Amino acid sequence: MTNTKAFHIPHLDVLRWGSAMMIILLHAYEAWCGWWGQVGLLSNGTHTTLSAWGKVIDQFIRNFGFGVDLFFLISGFLITYLLLVEKKSFGNISIWKFIMRRSFRIWPLYFLIIALGPFLVSWLQEPSPNYFWNLFFMGNFEVIYSQKWLYPFGHLWSICIEEHFYLVWPFIIAFIPKKWLMTVFISLILYSICYRMYAWSSFSNGWYYAFTHTFSRMDVLVIGAIGGYYHSISPIKIELSRINRMLILIALIVALCIEPIVQWETLIMVGFKKYIYVGLSAILMLDYLFNPNFKHILKPNSVIHYLGKTSYGIYMFGNVILLIIIKQIMQRFGISNLWIFLGLILTLSTLIPIISYEFFEKPLLKIGAKFRRI
Repeated sequence: MTNTKAFHIPHLDVLRWGSAMMIILLHAYEAWCGWWGQVGLLSNGTHTTLSAWGKVIDQFIRNFGFGVDLFFLISGFLITYLLLVEKKSFGNISIWKFIMRRSFRIWPLYFLIIALGPFLVSWLQEPSPNYFWNLFFMGNFEVIYSQKWLYPFGHLWSICIEEHFYLVWPFIIAFIPKKWLMTVFISLILYSICYRMYAWSSFSNGWYYAFTHTFSRMDVLVIGAIGGYYHSISPIKIELSRINRMLILIALIVALCIEPIVQWETLIMVGFKKYIYVGLSAILMLDYLFNPNFKHILKPNSVIHYLGKTSYGIYMFGNVILLIIIKQIMQRFGISNLWIFLGLILTLSTLIPIISYEFFEKPLLKIGAKFRRI
């Protein structure tokens, strides 16, 4: 039996949209600094040396790559919860149907980007990327060995990690008794910590191993899975007061402003540094989703909720659009205005994913929905 209406957590789409926009803004900011120098507002107009406050804001924006971890938290939570509910409801998990659902969600847009690769590389006169590795969802390993993020596949490494998770996770949930799942989850997190520390300290390109290897990054997916595990037992209810919520939010913002998340100087930092950000974010996300007293400004039918449904497209197209804007608009017409640049980025990174969602992804998602059980 298939449910006609998909399981949905109100306001989760807002978090998806926010996570995707963090990545878009990070890539836009890094691209601007790489092509035109430091932002004038942050460098007192010099475009070379950041001011004191400029350094703080610069660090804050450069930590927006943390949006990938937020996506991992959401994915781990939702996938685990749905699998456990399916197992409880039917006594088993249809791994085949799970793979089909995920394939119709991830594969069409992923392979569209790969198919566009030769045209984009030729048009923009970029070095040819490795098609073979990315074709088989091994792009994160290609980044490790090449130590490069080649256009237009540089951002696909995180999708590859998610695909590895989808390939293994239904088997873990299906065949491991529920009473042992938490032990398995904790063991996987500990293994991820140990592997990250080992790789960083043992290989000449250890930073890339720690940043893009599946074993190094799977821990946040599993942390999200722990939340899904407890939510499947009893609906999560968290009631932070407004003061405590603001204190946690301020602590997270301050942490993002003063310290690079992915800069490691010791084994302890490699292993445990990111959990400060993950922990604070997880608490705020759970509060936003499951606090009955949270006063949501955005209602479930808001524009942001809709854009959250296009967040996968925002992430996938954003990096592709960026270089087109730089080379075919900004450089071609001699434009060097930051606000025009940001306007183009935000406009096209919204419109193109909407078109993709409505006319390309949504029809395929309807097919994928035929394999839904929960």
